[in-house]
Amino acid sequence: MKLPPLSHSLSIEIDTLCAGPFPPCGFLPLNEGALGNGDCFGLYWLLGKENNDPIICELYHDEWRLVPAFSSVAKFREWLNVNDDDPWENNIEIDDRHFAPAHFTLAKKYLATGDLDHALPHLINATTKLPEVSEYWLTLAGQYRRCREDIAAAEAALNAWLSNWAFGMPDNKVIQMLTQAAKLPEFREDPVVRRIAAKEMDLNFGGVKENSNYLMMQDCIDVYFAQNKPLLALALLQNYAYLMTGETTAFQERYGFNLNEWRINFSQLCSVHLNDPRCDAE
Repeated sequence: MKLPPLSHSLSIEIDTLCAGPFPPCGFLPLNEGALGNGDCFGLYWLLGKENNDPIICELYHDEWRLVPAFSSVAKFREWLNVNDDDPWENNIEIDDRHFAPAHFTLAKKYLATGDLDHALPHLINATTKLPEVSEYWLTLAGQYRRCREDIAAAEAALNAWLSNWAFGMPDNKVIQMLTQAAKLPEFREDPVVRRIAAKEMDLNFGGVKENSNYLMMQDCIDVYFAQNKPLLALALLQNYAYLMTGETTAFQERYGFNLNEWRINFSQLCSVHLNDPRCDAE
């Protein structure tokens, strides 16, 4: 992963680059703008976009959640500068209209007035610029379904499932849409669609002694690798570990999960399939 221009103006310590699953692998914490208690801003390289400049995300440590904040280091630096490096005191916003959240906000405003024609391009821009947010994909899937574009709706719904769950868990509506997608020839060989349609996988995690969702997720990961779809496999592997680390130690042991081993394996797989181990930036 490559550090972007202006990164020299920030307090970057490469050895704090996160190994995952939360903060996700590819997140590099920053001191600037941090409120404390583990909450901070950081650089984040999208999975599969290691050669691109990172975006800036805000980490909510206690909530185990990432929120996209700025489209670039330049925009983050601009925000800090106009606020005299004290943004929480001055609270001055900047224009970052080309970033995915801005497109999504505009799309929702158009949808609220029933203006699908103007909403759709903004939803497409949001998912293109930041494809790891489930909510963006689900909203796009819903609009494609309204237009009776079944294949496009199913593809968007599948992307909503395969998003980065650190940006927010998928809504149960995704399950409904993927169940319908199983009727389309284009998706009958997709492991996630097949497992969901067969009611073998859902979004219920935590609070039980055993959970077959993890076994089904691992099977889907293996199938995606076998189908030569490593990016989908790696996305699901990240989500598997994100949820597994929230389980009890006894639960993890029953399913043979070891955090350090997972981190090593994930980095190795990224190196093989993405040509970048996601554990270093320069």
